[in-house]
Amino acid sequence: MAFLGAPARGEDLPPVTVTDTRLEAEEGAASPGCVTILRPEEVRGEAKTVADLLEQSAGVHVVRLRGRGNYTVALVRGSTAAQVAVYLDGTLVNSAGESAVDLSTLPVESVERIEVYRGAIPARFGVSGAGAVVSILTRRPRGREGSVLVQGGSYGEWGLSGRYGNDLGDGRYLVSFGFSGSQGDFSYHNDNGTPWNPSDDYDATRQNNDWTEGNLLFRYQGDDGWRFRAEAYRRDQDLPRKASGNDRPGDPPGSNLDTRRLRLAAGKEGSWEGGSWSWDLTYGRLEKEFFDPLDPRTLPTPRSTRNQYDTDLWDLSGGTTLTPWKGHRVDLRMRLAHEALSVKGDYVDRYGLRGEYTQNATDLTAEDRIDLGGGTVLVPTLRWNRVDDESHLSGGLALEGRFSSSLGWHASWGVYHRAPNLYERYGDGALILPRPDLEWERSVQWDAGLRWSGTVAGGRTTLDVSYFQADAEDLIEFVMAGPYVGYYDNIGKSFVRGAEVEATYARDTWDAVLAYTYTDGENRTPGGNYGKPLPNRPKHAATLRVNGDLLPRLRGFLEVEYLGENWVDAGANLAYEDLTTVGLGIKWSLREGGVLTLGVRDLFDQSSDRKNLPTYGPPELAWYPDPGRTFYASYLWTF
Repeated sequence: MAFLGAPARGEDLPPVTVTDTRLEAEEGAASPGCVTILRPEEVRGEAKTVADLLEQSAGVHVVRLRGRGNYTVALVRGSTAAQVAVYLDGTLVNSAGESAVDLSTLPVESVERIEVYRGAIPARFGVSGAGAVVSILTRRPRGREGSVLVQGGSYGEWGLSGRYGNDLGDGRYLVSFGFSGSQGDFSYHNDNGTPWNPSDDYDATRQNNDWTEGNLLFRYQGDDGWRFRAEAYRRDQDLPRKASGNDRPGDPPGSNLDTRRLRLAAGKEGSWEGGSWSWDLTYGRLEKEFFDPLDPRTLPTPRSTRNQYDTDLWDLSGGTTLTPWKGHRVDLRMRLAHEALSVKGDYVDRYGLRGEYTQNATDLTAEDRIDLGGGTVLVPTLRWNRVDDESHLSGGLALEGRFSSSLGWHASWGVYHRAPNLYERYGDGALILPRPDLEWERSVQWDAGLRWSGTVAGGRTTLDVSYFQADAEDLIEFVMAGPYVGYYDNIGKSFVRGAEVEATYARDTWDAVLAYTYTDGENRTPGGNYGKPLPNRPKHAATLRVNGDLLPRLRGFLEVEYLGENWVDAGANLAYEDLTTVGLGIKWSLREGGVLTLGVRDLFDQSSDRKNLPTYGPPELAWYPDPGRTFYASYLWTF
């Protein structure tokens, strides 16, 4: 896909999706598994988030728990969100203070590319996650550069972001910032919780749905190998209640979540004739304060609830890459981490817990990339993961090769373990109930696929098709315990299988990217839920994006997304309806480095009418719908 901020030339079109595992060395993405490369630069001005970009990758299912702009996580190949390890510039983002990484808190302005790894996971990602790895890489300083982006849209959506970089001593620095927010007060039709009785329906406006956020990033890269990064983030977000009975004037107000994050990192890299080395030291602090002015869980006399949970993380990681003999490239990685979680709130005493917890982790990984000749590569991997006083050994094998210059193949098999984090075990003192006795997850998974590249109808074309399968024991899933609270629990056995397709096409000034995923997830634990589908695993999901020049300085884009019906709860009592949305827009390249973007999401306003499908009875509005048709505009100035 071409950089959409300027007139494109067919011969310069860089694809958004990369399915060839022999990527350029500077990409750092070589893997015998499935790799997708996403570049935010190519869609700047389109009001995109990290989550929006991930939806363009096969195998990825994005869940927005309260709609756009709210808590957002990613599931990959039928995994849970907690099984997806997210890295920022090589440092693990997953923390003890969250079950999974909230993608809505990751600013996109400073991101250069996003790598999504499925199947075989490279050794540099030492954490043993059974799902996948999402590696987010911020822009490397390159000397003098700068840009400013101003955008606005429906429902009070606004944003201001920018970046500037220049030389500093014997290196380069980059500073980026971003401020954004939304009122989120869109209108919709409410069935009042009685879908069988249309006489009590009414038109409502979503209440208590606004948010504001700001972020700041400083990054320095020295010619001597030293590097530094500092990041600060804050988000103030209102959380609406259920739609039914909570959206009329005078109804109980919703709750509020204030999130603050600070991350500092320093590291150094170097090389010698036989290999390279690197190390990084990171400190991170995550603070979340939850406030409910009128908590319905305190009935019959509702009262306010306040709690705060803070996480401190120290992370030391490093490794070396060696070529001990011809045909071998050995990666050795180590990670030491200490996390401390503090929970303070009105419900901590009720649980009989102390509210202060720590967790220590050690991860060791060894990988050998063996060139067998004839384009065939074998990659054995061994991982040892220890959390507090329990440890597990994992490992796997991956193979890739070629039938011809245009047709290749890949396969992998592996055993993975994941420890429950502090959030899953002890909750947050308010919405998540504690389960201190959670067991480690264990998963055995494998995949196989083909990748092809060539010319179709005069255009450069790539195609990657893969089959995947995973058997898990003690899978940690979220369980609703009532309308407002839930907890995490182990599922004895589960089974997931599926297939994914990624395709790219580029000819002249036009290009297209297609991603499709089929997922079949099943609970195989003996009991009442045996044979029922796993929640949040839609069987079918697909995205299509097409870009092309309409006029010499005018470029258009079209996006189509389909999300099939998928179950909400473990008991398969409630499902989301299937949904197809269409988005389109234009980009006009102006003089002096300016680009004007006009676009619309959900052109046919399908999201606003989306309902839930209970096992029995008509479709109902169990939660708020998505906002539906949304217009936006932006101006990008690059200098």
